[in-house]
Amino acid sequence: MERKSRRSLRVAMVLGAAVAGTALVGFGGLAAWNAYTENAGNSVAAGTLAHANNGLSCVSSLGSVPVSMGTGWCSAVITLLNTGGSNTGADPTNGKLPITGTVKIDNTGTLSSTFQMSMAAGTPTPGGSTICQDLTLTVTSLPGTAAVYGPTALSTAIAGTALNNDFTTPGPTWTGGGTAGTGTGATGNTFTFTVAALVPNFANDYADAGANCTFNLLFTQTAA
Repeated sequence: MERKSRRSLRVAMVLGAAVAGTALVGFGGLAAWNAYTENAGNSVAAGTLAHANNGLSCVSSLGSVPVSMGTGWCSAVITLLNTGGSNTGADPTNGKLPITGTVKIDNTGTLSSTFQMSMAAGTPTPGGSTICQDLTLTVTSLPGTAAVYGPTALSTAIAGTALNNDFTTPGPTWTGGGTAGTGTGATGNTFTFTVAALVPNFANDYADAGANCTFNLLFTQTAA
């Protein structure tokens, strides 16, 4: 009897300990505390790459070279017509050469950028004419008349030529946020294009009479 009672007591104590342990584990799980912080609303935005050519009337085409009328296709810088009356073309003595034109380029996007100017070789009309060989192009910029290109015959293509801004110390990286039509400062610059007769070729080449040379100027902007 006594042995049975002791055995029963030991079993009861073991079961009681097991139940108590289970209760403690369960209580500890229910009592876990947590604290939190959350950094919400994270986002990543892309900057804008854009420039204006001679004011708001002509803005850049993103990702593709303009090939016809529309965005990025800007008006001519230099036009000397030969349609008669007051619009007579140049000759060696009538003073219509040299002729100049200007372009104001402004970085109107948010991104700092670099700029290049390039030009395919001029196209003579009629084909085979030497007029593009007998005319030269010179390009200068602010401040003052800083040399950019030339004088070189219009029959020669211009490879990508780096352009500086008009900052106090001009540099190749143009700050973003410029205003169209300004053409000065860290966000812009003004470029002057001058076409002149190549001496003595133009005066001596009678085949240039009645001919025409057409050329396109391309400005390329790249995020810096």
